[in-house]
Amino acid sequence: MENQDNLATQSQDNTQTQQEDTTTTQDTTTTTQAAAPIFTWKSKLGADISNAPTLQKFEDTTEGLSKAFESHLSLEKLLGHEKVPIPKDANDTEGWARFSKAMGIPEKAEGYGLTDVELPGNMKDMSFDKKQFAETVHKHKLTPSQAKGLWQDYTKMSMDAYGKFLKEHQDHLNNVVNTLRAEWGDAYDVNVELGQTVINKFAGDKETEDFLTATFTKDPRAVKFLAAIGNQFAENKVGEFQLKRFTLSPDDANAEINKILQDPAHPYLNDKATPAEREKAISYVNSLYALINKAKKG
Repeated sequence: MENQDNLATQSQDNTQTQQEDTTTTQDTTTTTQAAAPIFTWKSKLGADISNAPTLQKFEDTTEGLSKAFESHLSLEKLLGHEKVPIPKDANDTEGWARFSKAMGIPEKAEGYGLTDVELPGNMKDMSFDKKQFAETVHKHKLTPSQAKGLWQDYTKMSMDAYGKFLKEHQDHLNNVVNTLRAEWGDAYDVNVELGQTVINKFAGDKETEDFLTATFTKDPRAVKFLAAIGNQFAENKVGEFQLKRFTLSPDDANAEINKILQDPAHPYLNDKATPAEREKAISYVNSLYALINKAKKG
């Protein structure tokens, strides 16, 4: 019985001892936690630096300090490259010279070395002024890579636009041809040849022929008009055209006067002419002078 009492007493003592140890451990932990300082790095820098706008981007924590160092290292790396001052303004000749040299801008426009444009056969009439283009981009101080890239884009866009125009023009001509073939049938080739004959006869030169041909072939009505005129010539009906020209131009009137004055046999100068012939000639010459004077007065 006495042994059971001793065991109970001993158990109570052990339990009390464990509780006291646990309490001591908790007190020690609490004391340690309370004693740990809060991390801060901006407070060590002084007010002027810690309040600088640049440092406000970084938190006052270990992560913020890490990011601040990372930013500084990136800046160091950037500053290690070759530095080129930006020209002050358009009149900063020396500044632009330094900048151009650093950027590889050639001293003269020819230094860009732009390539020639290869034009397809259907664009043989098209041309590009490479020299003027180089002078223009050089005036705006483009780098060689910029100039070459812009030259390629410019020429490609121009050729694409011209190619689109040629296609639309050819499609329109095909439509004109198809319309006339449907109307004329087997007579199409003959009628077209008659119209072209009219142009060739009255154009005067090759350049005018090409212009008139390009102009009239845009519309089937114009082609039919030329064919109708050509047909009149083919059937010798032009001589039946009864309209006469009664009015002369000022130049024609002056030429007519000179012709009369140089002809001694003309009734205007010939003393042997009858009074009626003489009067008629004088009246005619006076009308020519009146026409010239009217033209001068506007």
